[in-house]
Amino acid sequence: MTRHRAAWSLMLLILLLAQLTGCQNSNSHGVEIQPTAAAEPAGDDLQQRIPLADSCRWLWNQQLEDGSWRSGHYGLLKTGQAYTPFVLHTLLEVPESVFPRPPEAVEQALTFIRSQINQQGAIGMADPDVLEYPNYSTAYALLCLLKTDPDDPLVGRMADYLKKQQYRESRGFFPAHPAYGGWGFGGTLPDGQPGHMDLAHTRRILQALSAAAALDSDTATAAEQFLHLVQRHPACPQPQPQLEPRRPSGGAAAPYDGGFYFSPVVLAANKGRTDIDNGRPYLRSYASASCDGVLSLLATGLPTTDERVVRAIEWLTLHREIDYPAGVPADHPEPWGEAVHFYHLAVRAEAHHSIQSDGSWRELINDHLATLQKADGHFVNQASPLMKEDDPLLATSLAVIALTHATRNSVSQ
Repeated sequence: MTRHRAAWSLMLLILLLAQLTGCQNSNSHGVEIQPTAAAEPAGDDLQQRIPLADSCRWLWNQQLEDGSWRSGHYGLLKTGQAYTPFVLHTLLEVPESVFPRPPEAVEQALTFIRSQINQQGAIGMADPDVLEYPNYSTAYALLCLLKTDPDDPLVGRMADYLKKQQYRESRGFFPAHPAYGGWGFGGTLPDGQPGHMDLAHTRRILQALSAAAALDSDTATAAEQFLHLVQRHPACPQPQPQLEPRRPSGGAAAPYDGGFYFSPVVLAANKGRTDIDNGRPYLRSYASASCDGVLSLLATGLPTTDERVVRAIEWLTLHREIDYPAGVPADHPEPWGEAVHFYHLAVRAEAHHSIQSDGSWRELINDHLATLQKADGHFVNQASPLMKEDDPLLATSLAVIALTHATRNSVSQ
């Protein structure tokens, strides 16, 4: 009798362990999303499309019961206000021929997003003491609604919020200010104080406003002035940032090579660091910023034949490296090039796809990511935590963006 009870206890323990193991990768419905026939490619697309489908499956399986995606690594991203619109938009961009969207999961995510939007039309401001990238998050939330429910009344409110966040005269910024025409972190700041602001925020908001048909000519013109500055364009009326206060600011302008740097305000955020021309330091162009720059120019409505776009494309053509962002010093004490690895792949794929770039960039990105993907489909940057890519949710989403744009010519849209 004792042996029988021992055997029965052992069987219960095994069943309990199996049940706990099976729950680790469950989605909000408590059932792990399995490969489907529609997600299984055939023929020549097999090698390209299985990694993308596997990563989509992994991301859907991280969705929580309330429809959100939340960071388990970073407290700033634990509320789901920033990650949910970003991850959902990433997955909505994937063609359903690659991975069908679970309808209930999409609606749960949208319900969560709507519940977090405040009266101003912003998301990411639920806790006034800990803002969660409100401009960035609102731009992605707006794009999600435009893809799923463009008639939602929240669309107009969110677009108005984003336009009011531009650094313009109404907020105490005038054309001589280096932040003029761009966008920053968001939230409530005293007039004339930009806080953190950069090209990446500006790009996302321009794209969201353009998609919402809410980018008026005054907003676009002011944005083009900001883009002139961070491209170091000769026609820019503003001086470049003063990098060495003791050195006189006169003399020849910084060299114009068509590329972009990241921020004229938060100088330490420029991962390309500085170079010297005619005895004067200037902020160097680098790949991820230049990709954001191209996408920003296109979002303002400029054609690919515009001189500014042509020069930016030329810069990217000369700096084709996939595995490391060109222009970022490899010998800097802080490993910025390694830190933005997945971001660089994502934004490069977006830029190349947008300008219909030829060459082998698609194959290079697909092949490179195939070497980094984990068995369950996720990605993680184990080289550096500086840009939070050590969080698998972020790294995997960025990899999905790269794979989506690198495979679009070979799959159904």
